[in-house]
Amino acid sequence: MFTSLRRLGLASFCLLALSACNLDDAAPESQLAAAGDACTADDACASGLCLKGEEVCAATCEDTCEGDGLVCTEGHCLPDDYCDEGFGPGCAPTTCEPGCHADATCDLQATDGPTCVCDEGFEGDGLSCTIIETNPCLEDNGGCGNPDTVQCDAVEDEGGELVAECTTINPCLEDNGGCGDPEFFACTNTEVGVGECSEIDLCATDNGGCGDPARYECIPLSGQAPLCKFVASCDVEHTAPLLEDTFTSLSDPSTVFDEKPFLVVNPPEKARSYEQVYEYRARDRHESYLSFDIRDLPEGFPVVGARLDVVGFDGMAWGGTRNTFVNLVSNDWRAAELRWENAPETLAERLGYWFLWYGGEAVDRAVSAESAELAQKIQDLREEGRVSLKLTAPDYTTFYYSSEHEERDKHPRLTLTVRECNQPVLLPDANATVSGREPGTALGEGDGLVADRDRSEFYVRFDMSEIPVDAEIVGAQLDLVAIDAADFGGDATFTLDYLTTEVWGEGSVTYDNRPAAAGAELASFTLDTSETRDPAQRVTLDTTALFETVVERFEAEQSISLRVTASGDAATFAGRNHPEADWRPRLTVIYE
Repeated sequence: MFTSLRRLGLASFCLLALSACNLDDAAPESQLAAAGDACTADDACASGLCLKGEEVCAATCEDTCEGDGLVCTEGHCLPDDYCDEGFGPGCAPTTCEPGCHADATCDLQATDGPTCVCDEGFEGDGLSCTIIETNPCLEDNGGCGNPDTVQCDAVEDEGGELVAECTTINPCLEDNGGCGDPEFFACTNTEVGVGECSEIDLCATDNGGCGDPARYECIPLSGQAPLCKFVASCDVEHTAPLLEDTFTSLSDPSTVFDEKPFLVVNPPEKARSYEQVYEYRARDRHESYLSFDIRDLPEGFPVVGARLDVVGFDGMAWGGTRNTFVNLVSNDWRAAELRWENAPETLAERLGYWFLWYGGEAVDRAVSAESAELAQKIQDLREEGRVSLKLTAPDYTTFYYSSEHEERDKHPRLTLTVRECNQPVLLPDANATVSGREPGTALGEGDGLVADRDRSEFYVRFDMSEIPVDAEIVGAQLDLVAIDAADFGGDATFTLDYLTTEVWGEGSVTYDNRPAAAGAELASFTLDTSETRDPAQRVTLDTTALFETVVERFEAEQSISLRVTASGDAATFAGRNHPEADWRPRLTVIYE
């Protein structure tokens, strides 16, 4: 409300204001608002501003006003205290209408009048305010480092404050994500901050470096290089090229027969004519010679087998033995010069033979001769790079195709078997049976090694120290022979595992002091327990588990102790002292 003094001042102002309005405005006094009417609706008042309570138009001004107590306020002549109490149009309201948001404050000093302003930490127009999240990650990636490799996330701490949480985007980039040796383990970045570990299947590429998959199986090992298991035969056949062949004749001692398409073997004082294809009469002794090239055999591996194949097409028996024999001769001859009178020296006789029967009909018949003796003689001649053979017969005439014959598949052929890996056969250095029925008795081998249900088991130890320490074992095979078997209603299944120690003696080990077994099955097998069973059942075990264990025990002890147990039946096996040497336990180890 106005005080009486203020009303008096206002009356004086109104007179001046009216004069100013009349001077400045085009509207006559009669058009000024009447008392009680809304002055602001009076479009004739140029200022658009009424003096409250007087309904008169305020004069406009630029700098100064005429009259006491008038001040040029924002272009209008007004009393200096006009707005002190918030009266009159043109004065800023004393509060914000209709009101501010709970998180806002009314700014009465705002240029445009009272204005709602959101409090610190909030944003909006003052009527609606939302909290401003102070994200520490927006600046310098929250201190987490390179944003290409580290992700910053704003998270609330215990006090509700936002703090930066740093996460390595791809943990696989550092230390293989903790997965282990990157040669054997892969780390895969599946999402931010996550690296999944998996084993690398080294065997899936290039057979794990083991070589020809037809000869080697790649066996993966966790965290290690794979094992290469030899799955082919160590014995590989090679065909030695035929260098030359011919025959000699006692009846024509100075004649060379190297261009004949056939070879002749004839006994002394006998004659045989062959006229169906080749007109030739074999009279008196004839011997045939063959020379083969052995230079291309793989070095460092022995020849363990030799077989000579020829194709005969005619013959005549004169009584006595009908065999044709293979002999070894020296290499100092050539077919183009060979005659009976300069025949090479015989180095070894009757290294192999074949029996070839003809009953008067000339037909092709393939025959061969092979022997360990022939293989050994050829092995002894490896350095010469050539081997020469002679065919003789004491009582039988035979004709064979030579290298001059037009059909190559009928030419003589020498096949040599080379053992292309080291394959020692190890015999036990100790074996013994232990029995729960005699727990304190050292049974040793006895009459055989016994595996009897839960009563008895036996052990066999093999010393592998003869294998070079730097050798790579690529195969292992165990052979046992069961010399008896008993049916107790079980499934006749026997299990092979190994002992965790090599410290036991066949003369002292008992059931009570028996060594601990690993309990890891290396192989299992069954036996025939029927009345019609074979009295000697050979068991050959060649499993991956056995191979892996042989490798492990070789590297640890250069020795391995194996255990055989029975589940429901019983059997006796030949031991290391059995009179049949071929029945004794043996461990064949292949190494390179």
